[in-house]
Amino acid sequence: MPAQQEAFQKAVTQVLEAVMFENWLRFYFIAQKDGDALGQDDGAPLFIAVPDKAMERIREGYAHLLPMAEAVNGQKADFETSRRAVCAFVLEQLDGKTMPRDMAGIVLESATFQAQLQLFNIWVQSHENQLDERFLDFAAWRSLFAKWRQSSEARILAEKLLVSGGMSGQAGNLLQ
Repeated sequence: MPAQQEAFQKAVTQVLEAVMFENWLRFYFIAQKDGDALGQDDGAPLFIAVPDKAMERIREGYAHLLPMAEAVNGQKADFETSRRAVCAFVLEQLDGKTMPRDMAGIVLESATFQAQLQLFNIWVQSHENQLDERFLDFAAWRSLFAKWRQSSEARILAEKLLVSGGMSGQAGNLLQ
């Protein structure tokens, strides 16, 4: 694989990891503004509340993602906050640091990344009950998603996503 393509694939992986991590935070650390656990339907706004112990574990195991956890902790849990947090993290922590400068924009607009993002969203939706059974650390999410991406179901979905994005025949790259 040429160096430029390898750099692009690595950047796609890094941006997808950021999206996955924000989703993981929102999945397990959501609370209502009054401090009660999620489950009461009193109209209180939802926000992300990462306990100190969890922040310490993130610091120890995922230090490169800690800035995102710090940025979203205590923030409203909605689409716009999530989108801003991921974009800010990618631009401030990755672009020009762990990937070539201006690669983030190329990745975010690419059919490859959009297909990966759709695959991740499909995985979360189809495995929500399993993910909700008990707390799984972020490494477990990454591992489960990686295993699922190798399944025939995911490969078929990847091919369909790439065909609809005009990248037929690139499913192998998408599933790496």
